[in-house]
Amino acid sequence: MEVKDYCKAMLAEVTAWKEKLEAMKKVADTYGSAEKEKMLPLIGQLDQEVTTAQVRVDQLENECPSDWSPMKNELDDLFGTIGSSVDRAWRDLEAGNVGG
Repeated sequence: MEVKDYCKAMLAEVTAWKEKLEAMKKVADTYGSAEKEKMLPLIGQLDQEVTTAQVRVDQLENECPSDWSPMKNELDDLFGTIGSSVDRAWRDLEAGNVGG
């Protein structure tokens, strides 16, 4: 796989996460203040992780090293972790399991 193709795929994933986070924020806005206060730190943390992932992908795309496998491995791990976190938070939010 070419580095540009990989970056394109990863940026598509970042975009999907951002859309989920926006949806999560809208759902959280419908909650009362106590539940909302429990959700906002989690959403903020996920938002930060997604931004970090985007920065790393942008860095890989811009630097375009000849041996990019170490960075790919790091990104694959990061994306697996963030993807699971976003999905779990979304399921909890939809189920009304706010804050644990």
